[in-house]
Amino acid sequence: MEEFLIRVITVLFIVAVLLGIFGLVLDLQLYFKPVSSDLDVAVEEQLKAAKLPGVAMVAIKENQVVFAKGYGLANIEENRPVSPDTVFQIASVSKLVTATTLMRLYEQGKFGLDDDINAYLPFSVRNPTYPDTPITFRMLLAHTSGITDGPSYNATYTIGKSEDPELALEEYLSGYFTPGGEYFDAKKNFSKNAPGTVYDYSNVGFGLVGYLAERIAGKPFGQVCQEEVFIPLGMTSSTWYHRDVDKSVWAMPYSYNILPRTYSPIGAYSFATIPDGALKTSANDFARFLAPFINEGMTLEGQPYLKPETVAEMLRVQYPDSGATNGLAWEINLNKSNSLHTGSDPGISTIAVISPSKHLGLIAFFNGGGAESLGGLRSTFGFQRFIKNVFPIWLDHIR
Repeated sequence: MEEFLIRVITVLFIVAVLLGIFGLVLDLQLYFKPVSSDLDVAVEEQLKAAKLPGVAMVAIKENQVVFAKGYGLANIEENRPVSPDTVFQIASVSKLVTATTLMRLYEQGKFGLDDDINAYLPFSVRNPTYPDTPITFRMLLAHTSGITDGPSYNATYTIGKSEDPELALEEYLSGYFTPGGEYFDAKKNFSKNAPGTVYDYSNVGFGLVGYLAERIAGKPFGQVCQEEVFIPLGMTSSTWYHRDVDKSVWAMPYSYNILPRTYSPIGAYSFATIPDGALKTSANDFARFLAPFINEGMTLEGQPYLKPETVAEMLRVQYPDSGATNGLAWEINLNKSNSLHTGSDPGISTIAVISPSKHLGLIAFFNGGGAESLGGLRSTFGFQRFIKNVFPIWLDHIR
């Protein structure tokens, strides 16, 4: 009996030592520190704990920027700090811009939200299980179209290959939705649920949103965005392509390596469905985009941009029975009376939150995170914890 107890104690001791070593490697002790009430201290400490190189944070209230600051490094190798004008690739927060581009065309009477999208496409888009059920613009924008991200989606990422897409949007989507196409998969490209019934987040679906804007406007997607969003809102640092980015103000995406405790630069990259997440913009620029959503459609300068009823429609839950509280692109938090969108890609974590009733908008762009590895998973968890711990202090700071 005594020998058995010794063995148990020995095993427990070894396990405790291993857990201790594991905790030190992950710097978990940083999570047990009380969160400072000083915003700058809290941000710096939470970045360190989360293993995120840097963040740009901007807040707008009514029609003015009330907070704008960068923390950490945009480029570790160059020792270049983050500022509110640092340009980040913002992952899925890009979908808000894509949706708004399309809604500007909607305001011009060029389509109806409940129109069959096939009337505007050169190829047919139908769920093979429900060939007689039309997919509408509203379904696409609210992620209830039944279109899913098939196996070819991740394969279009150009990490380590090229800065911008190697595959044109139209070519990819045509091959994705056309039976017999290079990227067509009847089982994996579509949900088992009928269109309009169940929430199923779709990056490819938002690639299609951007392509529809391109087809309806009769111009390349990037040009449509320039004319309908960037120019009217004064977003001078925003683009969908790395070739147009000033690299001296660009935030390098980083992955975190757990054992050596180092960061590895991922480099510039893109993917075929750029409208779903490839926007490059600064937090200051994006504040100009958020303004109409907290000011009943008005720009920071007080000029009309979107109709108040368009803003209200985008921030209204579209399919209450679908299992989600999604508006048109926006995720609606009914309990807290706010709306938001987050983004995550290799080396990228982003969030934009608005409270229309308080006329408040918050933006935080990070050049780390994205669960592409154990280190990325660690940073993604840290990003979520950063939001939970820092946002309340930030709100108190700007009130």
